[in-house]
Amino acid sequence: MNHDIVFIPLGGGQRVGASSYYLKLGESNIILDAGTGVEEGVEFEPDFHCLLSSPFIQSMNQVGQIFVSHAHMDHIGCLLKLMSQTKHSTVYMTEITKVLTQYQLYDRGIVGSKKCNEDTRLAAQSLLENIASVGFMKTLDFGKYKVTFYPAGHIPGAMMMLFEYGKRKILYTGDYSLNSTLMTPGCMLPENLNIDTVIMCGLHAKHPDYTKNAGSLYKQVNYILRNVEIGGKSVRCKVNQLSKGIEFLKALNTWNTASIPVYLDESVMSMIENMEKLSVPVLVATNRVMGAELPKEPHIYLTADGQKYGIGNYQEVKVDFSLHEDFSDMKEFIKRINPRQAVLVHCGKEQSVFDKTIEQEMMKDVDCGTQFIFAEEKEIYML
Repeated sequence: MNHDIVFIPLGGGQRVGASSYYLKLGESNIILDAGTGVEEGVEFEPDFHCLLSSPFIQSMNQVGQIFVSHAHMDHIGCLLKLMSQTKHSTVYMTEITKVLTQYQLYDRGIVGSKKCNEDTRLAAQSLLENIASVGFMKTLDFGKYKVTFYPAGHIPGAMMMLFEYGKRKILYTGDYSLNSTLMTPGCMLPENLNIDTVIMCGLHAKHPDYTKNAGSLYKQVNYILRNVEIGGKSVRCKVNQLSKGIEFLKALNTWNTASIPVYLDESVMSMIENMEKLSVPVLVATNRVMGAELPKEPHIYLTADGQKYGIGNYQEVKVDFSLHEDFSDMKEFIKRINPRQAVLVHCGKEQSVFDKTIEQEMMKDVDCGTQFIFAEEKEIYML
C-alpha cells in the first residue's frame, strides 16, 4: 500500500507558476491544479507529457479526477488545455472558483479574444459546463479513496483537499491563509486526523527574513484616499490580478469615510457581478462603472487592463500587496497539522545561500517530527 502512492510535480515545483501535480492513489490517477506561469515575460505551462513517459500512465485519458484549489491563473491558466487532453476526467472545484474560472478563462480569455473562432468558443464552453461544484466539509467517495474539502482562505472559494486512501491521509493545499482577510475567513484545518503527508505551497519556505506587512494594504489605501480628499487629485490604481483588484476595492470601500467616488473598469466590474451572484458582497453606493467620458470630480479609478485605459490626467499608483503567508505563518501551519511528511511545492528561489529553509528552522522544534521534501518538477516521489 505504501508504494501505491506516487507524486510528481508537473509544474510549480521549486519555482512559482504553472502549479500542477500528479497524484497516484493505487489505480486512481489524479491531477491537482493546472496553472500557467510567466518568467521574464514568457508564459510557461506544466509538462503533462512527462506523465506519458512515466510508468504510470500511457494515455491522458487515464486521468480520472482533476481537483482545482482556487481561481488564480497560476492554478487554472492551463485547465482548458488539460481538460481537452483528459476526455474521461471530471473537474472538481467550489462554486465560487467555478464562476471565477469561467470568467477568466472563457469571458476574458476566449470571448474577449479577437483571435477566438466559434469552434474554439463552443469547445471551451462545453468543457467548462461539465465542471462539478463541491462544497466545504463535504466528502466524495470514489471507491478506492475519499476526499473531503476544507476552506483554504486566501481568496473566496479556495479549498484544501484531504485524501483518504486506505489508512493514509494526504492533505493538499494550493495557496492558503491562516488569518482572515477583508474578503474571506482564514483556513479551516482538519483537526485530530493524524495526517501523514501535507502537499503545500512553500512560496516563502526559503525566505526566513520575509515577514508579511499586515498594514501595507491599509497604508496604500490611506495614501490614495488622502491624495483625492486633501490633494484634490484623481488617482488611477492598476492591479495585476482581478482577484487582488476585488480585495483592494473591498479595502477602499471599508475605509472610504469621505464617500469618494470609485470608478471600475469593465473587467473588474464583470468579475464582481459574478461574485455577487453567489452572495459575495463587494459593491457599495460610491462604486460606479467608468464610462466613455472621464468624471470631472476628483475620484479613484480601479483598473486591471493597464494601458487600455491610459487616458486622463491621473496620478498613477500600482497596487501591490501579498495574499500569501510568510515564513512564520508556514511554521505555524505545519506545527498545527504536524504531519509525518511535508512536500513543499510552489517555492520561490533562495535569496541568499546563507538563508535557512523552513526544514532547517523546524528542526529546532523538539515537538516537530516532520520530514521535508522540496519536490522538483518531473521527479517521481513515493509517498
